Amino acid sequence: MLRTARPVKECPGEARNECTPLAPIPAWWSGFLFHILNPRQVCMYVYLTMLDNGSGSCNPTIEQIREDLGLYSSSMVFEALAALEDLCFITRERRAFPGTRAKRNVYGRPSCEKTILRLLERNLVDGMIRPAGENGSPASAESRQLVYEGLRALLGEPEFERYSNATPAAKRDVLVEVLEVALAEHGNATH
Repeated sequence: MLRTARPVKECPGEARNECTPLAPIPAWWSGFLFHILNPRQVCMYVYLTMLDNGSGSCNPTIEQIREDLGLYSSSMVFEALAALEDLCFITRERRAFPGTRAKRNVYGRPSCEKTILRLLERNLVDGMIRPAGENGSPASAESRQLVYEGLRALLGEPEFERYSNATPAAKRDVLVEVLEVALAEHGNATH
C-alpha cells in the first residue's frame, strides 16, 4: 500500500494505537477521489477500508453496512458497492467461511495501479491524473504535489522520468502502458 506525503503524527503513551491511521488510503488520491466518487461512495470506500482485517480484506454483511452507515435501504448499499467495484476501488468475491455453508461477500482493495488504470480507461482522469472535465488541476497546490509524489513512488524512477518527459498529450498513453506492464508483471494482484 502506498503511503506518501504527510508524516503520521502519533499520540503519546497508551493512546498511540488508537491514533495511528487505521484506514490507509493513498494521500495522493485526494487530487481526484472526491471528484470521481459521490459522497456515499466515498463514505462506503472509507468504511470498507477501516474494516480491513490486516490482510487487505473485510466481510461485513449488506445489513451491517446499511446500519453502520445509516442508509435507509439495502439498494443504496448495493448501488455504492457496484460503483466502487466497477471503478476498481474495491473487489468483491463470494466465499464460504469455515463452519458455515453460507457464502458472504469478501471485499478487497485492488492495487493502486489497477484503480488508476481503470480511471484512465474510463476517461475519468486525464494523463496528469486530474479529474476529467475539471478544466485543469486538483483543488489545491498541495493536491497537485501529492499526485506528483504519488505517481513518482508508484511508477518508480525510470518509468516516472519517461512519463515526466512525455508531452501533455502523450502522458495518458505512457501512463496506461507503464501501468499495464506493471500489472502484467505482478499478476494483477490486489494490495
